[in-house]
Amino acid sequence: TMSGENGAQNGGAAGEKRKLEEEETSRKREKLEAGELLFTGATDWKEVGRKVNELTKSANTVWAPVRLEALKGVPIVGVGVGSNSAFCMAVAEDGKVYAWGRNESYQLGLGDNKDRQCPALITDLSGHSIVKVATGKGHTLFLTSEGKVLAAGANSAGQCGVGKGKDNVTTPQLINYGGPEIVDISCGAEFSMILDCEGCVWSFGHPENGTLGHNDDGKYMAKANKVEFRYEYAPLKIPLFVEKDIKSKEVTPLPTPKIVKIACGPNHTVAIDENHKAYSWGFGGYGRLGHAETSDELVPRLIKYLDQKNRGIRDVICGGAFNLAKSEIQGMVQMWGIYMPSKEANMYPKPINDLSGWDVRSIACNTKGWLAAADDAVIGCMPSPCVGELGAGTKKKSAAQPMLLDTLSKVYVLRVGAGVSHSLFIVRNQTDADKKNLEAFEVLDQSDL
Repeated sequence: TMSGENGAQNGGAAGEKRKLEEEETSRKREKLEAGELLFTGATDWKEVGRKVNELTKSANTVWAPVRLEALKGVPIVGVGVGSNSAFCMAVAEDGKVYAWGRNESYQLGLGDNKDRQCPALITDLSGHSIVKVATGKGHTLFLTSEGKVLAAGANSAGQCGVGKGKDNVTTPQLINYGGPEIVDISCGAEFSMILDCEGCVWSFGHPENGTLGHNDDGKYMAKANKVEFRYEYAPLKIPLFVEKDIKSKEVTPLPTPKIVKIACGPNHTVAIDENHKAYSWGFGGYGRLGHAETSDELVPRLIKYLDQKNRGIRDVICGGAFNLAKSEIQGMVQMWGIYMPSKEANMYPKPINDLSGWDVRSIACNTKGWLAAADDAVIGCMPSPCVGELGAGTKKKSAAQPMLLDTLSKVYVLRVGAGVSHSLFIVRNQTDADKKNLEAFEVLDQSDL
């Protein structure tokens, strides 16, 4: 009767696995609470990230959160994630996506390269329900509810993953990928990362500084001694994760971890596995990789500091040259890298004292600072010069120290988003009180610009 028992056991195990997989899928489809979108920051998209002085004086710069005429009453569940994007994406509850801002590389996916002052519906995504959007310097990735990925925008380095020969992808196209379902996406300035449901990370685009994690910075000498790069035009799986001894520099390959979350800065990536361990690779300047040194890492390297007991992280958000991470212990957010040019860089993760004890539910980083929605407040830290991205009004234009945003004190912010010179807030819009408090915010309509 042994075989019978074995059979029974196997059946049990398979059943268990199936049950887990079903739970997983339902968790993936877990509905996010939708809210009304608020915007603050610069809106002269040609100048954003280029001419700060002009933006400071511009009549089009918004210094405190406003509603947007084009999205009034549209329930928004998510905003594009990309710290160095001079454009915006808003994901509606029905899976539609609205895009606005700079569009020089067709990154808005609207079929042309004219900037947009007002949110415009990306009609070429019809037939897909989008659950997440990630944005780079000039390209965008869209993740569908079925685990597929579409891309639009700049592709000169292969960052759209649709193959060679197209410098710009003018409307969203499916990437060249036939692997397992994708569950997370992220964009560097000119590269892309996708995460499949089995916990593997795939990368494509510009390989400089090891950003793609394939043990290579992609450089080669072309004719006339010109340095060129070998771009990756389609997703390539990252095969190796390592641990490196800080003193002896000895490298030990690790058993391949199951990654559950990825996040990219313009030139680096951080990944978190199912055991709250973190790995980072790419450009190492200012300690943004968290290894207590500034050298580049060409393959994912375990962040030793976060490998100690209770030091693991649950979530990470990358800024320009820094990262914020939610610790596995409640009430602690850690930062490594640099965002205050006047202060020394954190060469490895250290807690942000001003966020200690807060229940932080959402964090956004841009190239120069961060925002956090925590308990019933929004906390911001944006060193000068700012052009409205802090959202605290004209009397307090920047904040070298973390501060509470009084402009949002009457509303409950579900999620925050940030890009170059602008910030986005998804605000609860359920009760009559919510609606009344939202009415107090001005409505921005730039359709005549």
